[in-house]
Amino acid sequence: MNQQEIADLSADIIMRYYENDVTPFLSSMDEDALWYGPAEGQFIRGRAKMFEAWDQEEHNLTFTMGNLVVTHISGHPSTCEVMLTYTVVTHYPDGHDLSVFQRLQLSWCMRTVADAQGNRSRVPRILVCHISNPHAKHADDAIYGVHFNQLCADGVILPHKSERIHLHGADKSDCFFLSDSIQWIESTKGGKHSVVHTPDGTVEVRTSISKLHSSYGHLFLRCHASYLVNPNYIRSIRRFCVTMTDGAELPIPERKYTAFRKQLDERLCT
Repeated sequence: MNQQEIADLSADIIMRYYENDVTPFLSSMDEDALWYGPAEGQFIRGRAKMFEAWDQEEHNLTFTMGNLVVTHISGHPSTCEVMLTYTVVTHYPDGHDLSVFQRLQLSWCMRTVADAQGNRSRVPRILVCHISNPHAKHADDAIYGVHFNQLCADGVILPHKSERIHLHGADKSDCFFLSDSIQWIESTKGGKHSVVHTPDGTVEVRTSISKLHSSYGHLFLRCHASYLVNPNYIRSIRRFCVTMTDGAELPIPERKYTAFRKQLDERLCT
């Protein structure tokens, strides 16, 4: 079982889940899989019962996911444990928003299955899905918590149309950042790695500043050989320094100051 492929698959089905495309998530379940929901008492066994439960669940909810971190380990060629951590905001029709920091564990295994023509193949399946952060559950809630939007509402606002950036963490995790949540990025480890600064903290990734600039130059400006900045998080600029909203002061080489100032003006005016 390829750990990276399983990590990527886990991230894909969860991001699609919060776009209200639940079929990939349910289809990945093993026939006898266990699902432990985020509220106390939420438990379903078996893929057929999961499909039945979701089919009966009617809601007009939409969701916005924040930065997603995927950590994975494998102790056997046929199994893989994946932990996903992220903030998710549930948007209710009455205008209320509920935001929670979610931890979701998926236990994967390999299964031999047959298609409609009887051809058999080995495919990954989820044995256990465990969503943490249990909280009180309303009697009418089966899958989605539509009756307790007064809980955990901490005013988190996440961008709806922010570009999703996939980077590999130095700790072997997979990080799916919302581009609008990245304040600035600095080079480290002799230029081989980078440190991503967000309002929630910093994450070291195994990608160079040069590669990040090449791939995401439409999102970030390079004020220095060692720094990329998100224009939306710039508080002020002066010779020869840019101050970020988190208080960080980043240098601008004198010979690049005029060009950087012009790039910033153009970016903020578009």
